[in-house]
Amino acid sequence: MVAEVQDVVKTNLVLVGVGLLSELEDFKSFSDAVGTDVVVSGGGIILEMPTSIPEPGRTLSLNRDRIVLDLAVSRSVISREYPAYHDLGRLAEVAGYAITRTSSKKPLRAFGYNIELVYNQTSEGSALEYLGKGLFSPDLQGNVGWKLLGGAGRLIFEENGARWLATIEPRFNDDSSSRVFLSLNLHRSDPGYPEESEIEASLQQVWDQAHSFVELLDARVS
Repeated sequence: MVAEVQDVVKTNLVLVGVGLLSELEDFKSFSDAVGTDVVVSGGGIILEMPTSIPEPGRTLSLNRDRIVLDLAVSRSVISREYPAYHDLGRLAEVAGYAITRTSSKKPLRAFGYNIELVYNQTSEGSALEYLGKGLFSPDLQGNVGWKLLGGAGRLIFEENGARWLATIEPRFNDDSSSRVFLSLNLHRSDPGYPEESEIEASLQQVWDQAHSFVELLDARVS
């Protein structure tokens, strides 16, 4: 029996240091390019990470594609909710239009790709117990007589100048749940804006790495 990914909840591209489509003409050009209705809502508050300083933001929704652009002065997030693998190309296309239709772009501070998923692990215990076995040594103890009951974790990896951050925990932090929540971030600080082809390839890479991580962790516990 192998672990089963129940839902890919979200995947996105985050651009740090820039607010896309801030001009009316930029928005009109973007709307024409995407070929579907764009619903605008404004007046929301977006937290600028990692400082958590609130700033005004706008949301552009492509309801047909379940794609949302959360745009603030210093941060732009382009997301697709509950995607299938074949949806990543459309998300990359929309992100590419948002970038190329922005007439005045500040230099990026950084950018990254994210995926969030939920899976059913194969052990008979809770997700907390499962993660304790998979992430930590059974001999780990903070005091004589302590027994490791479970755990959750944040893991950081480096690969060719890029940084990967995996966060893994019981779904909704419910200690009794058997389901596992995994988020995986690929952080890049390359100069310049990513092009559509690079965005699609990176979204696919994050997708593949997240699913491989699930398989490797499940095999370690089984």
